[in-house]
Formats: sequence, structure tokens, C-alpha cells
Amino acid sequence: MDAAFGLVRAGGPEAVSMREVAGKVGVAHRALYRPFGDREGLLNAVAARGYDLLADRLAAAVEADDPRRAFVAAYARFALEEPGLYALVMGRDRRQIAAAPALKAASDRVIQLSLRGLAPGLRGAEARDAVIAVWSLLHGALALYRSGLIRAADADQLADYLVRLTEGRPFSAGT
Repeated sequence: MDAAFGLVRAGGPEAVSMREVAGKVGVAHRALYRPFGDREGLLNAVAARGYDLLADRLAAAVEADDPRRAFVAAYARFALEEPGLYALVMGRDRRQIAAAPALKAASDRVIQLSLRGLAPGLRGAEARDAVIAVWSLLHGALALYRSGLIRAADADQLADYLVRLTEGRPFSAGT
């Protein structure tokens, strides 16, 4: 699993093949099918670990003096610092998450932290919608940043820009 995790970090989910992982750990590729079933199972295990890494960052953020601001900055920094993991984690669909208990547990942890950081005091559909609104804005803005349509001098400036966008106070990100 460490080998697959490293491949995802370096090149995203498309960098992972059972043969590549097996070669990195010195086993026959068929040996990976017993613990993971197939490539999808291996990627789900890596995604669970990626969600755990994201959740650890978000857990620290929700304890900050300004949890919403800290949450948005931590989320954005994770996406910027771990683009391969971010692509894998956010690329898992409901079916994949539901089929993998460890992935579901890790995803649920991120969701609970998101509710705490982005929708404190809200409940039910109102809380869900508040989280989805911020997640949607962040995902879209991060995609625009990657394509060069949003520019920032560095990760800190981009994170600050994204925080301000989620607060409804945009300003030019810079360069």
C-alpha cells in the first residue's frame, strides 16, 4: 500500500497499476489481488489513507479561533500540496465509497469535520447545503487555479483568496 500511496502522490491515480506497485515492492503482481481484489480496491485503500490525511489537517483547523477560515485554508493547502491524493480522494464516487468500509469511515470523518468547520450551529439539509456550497466553490476555484485562470503568487495568497471568496469578500488574487 505504501508503494501505491507514493505513486498516487507523485503522479495521481493514473500512475497506479498493479504491475507498477508489485515491481516497487518486489512481488508478483498477482500477489496484490488477494489483499485488494483489483486496482479499484487498491485505489480505494489509498483514497482512505488520503481522506485520513485530509481529515487530520481539518481536525486541527476546526479547533482554531476562526474554524471556517482555518478549514478553508487547510482544505486548499491539502489540494495544492497533495494534488495526486486530492484528485484520487475527490474522484471517488458514492458507489466506490459505499463499497469500501475504510474509505466510507474516512470520508464520513471528513464530512463530520466539514459540518463542524463550515456549518456550526446548522442542522440537517441547511448544514449539508452550506457545506456543499463551500466545497463547490473550492473545487471550482482550485480547478480554475490549476488551469491558470486564477493566479496567485503563492499557496498562502491563494488560500487567503479562497477564504475571502467563501466569505463573500473577493479580492484580486494577484499576479
